[in-house]
Amino acid sequence: MAATENLTAQIFKPQLNYPETSTLINRTDSSNGSSISALDGEVDSKWYRIVNPILWHWRGLPKLEAEAVLSKIAASTRCHTNDKWLDTVIGYQSGNWIYEFLNQAAMWQTKAESVDKTNLTDADKDKLLNEYLIASEYASIASYPHFKNDELAMYAQACAYQTYSKALNFSPFLVKELEFRVDNHNVKTILHLPKTEGACPVVLICNALGNLQIDYYRYFSEFLAPQGFAMLTVDLPSVGYSRNFALTQNSSKIHQAILEQLSNIPWIDDHRVIVAGFRFGSHIATRLAYLMPNKIRGLFNFTPFVHQIFADKELQKDLPNSYKDMLASRLGLPSISNQQLAAELNYFSLKNQGLLTHACQVPVMNIIFENDKLSNLSEAKLIHSTKQNKIVTVPKTPLQKSLHQALTQSVKWMRSVL
Repeated sequence: MAATENLTAQIFKPQLNYPETSTLINRTDSSNGSSISALDGEVDSKWYRIVNPILWHWRGLPKLEAEAVLSKIAASTRCHTNDKWLDTVIGYQSGNWIYEFLNQAAMWQTKAESVDKTNLTDADKDKLLNEYLIASEYASIASYPHFKNDELAMYAQACAYQTYSKALNFSPFLVKELEFRVDNHNVKTILHLPKTEGACPVVLICNALGNLQIDYYRYFSEFLAPQGFAMLTVDLPSVGYSRNFALTQNSSKIHQAILEQLSNIPWIDDHRVIVAGFRFGSHIATRLAYLMPNKIRGLFNFTPFVHQIFADKELQKDLPNSYKDMLASRLGLPSISNQQLAAELNYFSLKNQGLLTHACQVPVMNIIFENDKLSNLSEAKLIHSTKQNKIVTVPKTPLQKSLHQALTQSVKWMRSVL
């Protein structure tokens, strides 16, 4: 990601000559869709984006503060591209989604930057780590849904990575930025290492559609690291450090290249690799398990997407506008209709690709949430292992407790298959 100036040096420069995010994908038909899960956020007809304050809070943002940012956006009387959507204020100015969330990020970064960094205690380092992580998460949300042709979002994304890098300077864990060669490009990844001696097992994270690779620190620090797991994060094709790659039905291309090169990394045991797919990332993780079982010891999917969302046209029609736009953006399609989207997504079905017609050779764990329209028991059962099949269904409420329960179970299972 290109170097950026300090957030506070840029944030207070309103400009009106930027296209507004919701206008960047030309839709020939629209939807008031509700086919989404609480895991993805709240579908509200007043917002273009899918708002997810519960998950934001889980990722570390102060709950009331994040709600206050949304209130600033909602209260804006500035010109909107679409009056029915609160988060469509035109230009980089007060009330604009990216402006308000970046403004909040800048406040937290300024707070961290003002601290004297000499003679820091462990408590001081923890406080700085948290402040920089909060700033990074606010910048990540500012960039969401991370459209490649959204100039403001790309700036916010660069700020998010920059601030995350600063946060890691105060982490109690050793963190390495690694580059892997994929075709003619280098892809930057982040390896988080636990406090253990010698080479350790590693979990390769396959991101959800709306996430950056920097959104998983809590999963590492609270769940993986205490069990001795390293975590290697990689951006989805077309996003972040993987933005030079298009998302195609061969979604696992980058991750396959990384698996082939893991033996060159001295801090991890490349014979003890777990792949973990979150939502859309499960498409990548499942492909890896079927195509490269000799490189993988286990497949963990958090609410898998392997067939239904790619093959069910009625379900696709009922997706929220921003979710369909996000899919179109990842696929490199500036204009999209329901029919065209259905045709493109059909190629992504792992059932249609022929992979799910036979069992994979590694143990499998799938976690699903009750009443999740995009990932249900039938979807999980499509992924079959010759060694172990574990499916866990957790209640959708209370979401925070259920999320903690699910991730705790995931790590226990990982330990059991190594």
